[in-house]
Amino acid sequence: AFSCLEGGLRRDYPEGRFKECKKILREDLGLVAAAWVARQPGVRASLDSRLNAAGASWPTGPSTRFVLTWETDANDVDFHIKDGKGGHAFFSSPALPSGGSLYADVTTGYGPECFNIPGIPQAFPYQLQIHYYSRGPMGYGMGKVEVVQHDGKGNLCFDERPYLVMNDQAMVDLGTLAGPLSLGSTPMDAAGDSPRGAVK
Repeated sequence: AFSCLEGGLRRDYPEGRFKECKKILREDLGLVAAAWVARQPGVRASLDSRLNAAGASWPTGPSTRFVLTWETDANDVDFHIKDGKGGHAFFSSPALPSGGSLYADVTTGYGPECFNIPGIPQAFPYQLQIHYYSRGPMGYGMGKVEVVQHDGKGNLCFDERPYLVMNDQAMVDLGTLAGPLSLGSTPMDAAGDSPRGAVK
């Protein structure tokens, strides 16, 4: 994973495409490095130099990230995040008063759009939605939102929310994050109940 992210950072991307992609990749590189060192402390010195070469850095504490991607070009999927205190972040209002901000509004296909909450989230539950703002010539939008939680000590938890949307201007609810993810959690069961108790 670390090498793949390094490769992604070495690539050149077309002008006007994949806004803030390299910022997201650099932060991901730091998270992977933290997870690696938590299990193999002896690699820290070598990862220091590789992070520096990539313009990345070690994470400074916990974080929770919601990352939206989709598999089609020339269309616009917008990310909406609402918190338990009534805040609503989206492209024209990218920050939540409770903490966290949306990095970029990608309007030309694929994403990624990342909403990052540094530190411990303060406003559960978080409701995740996508808006099919402009279908474009592709006709459909297929992708996922991935929740990435870092505890600040190299432990990572993940939760994936896939979607398929056909209708222009559709608003799709991808559920809520009702509390922190837990290590060793398993996906939702067939009845729709979450064993981790945090994801609905």
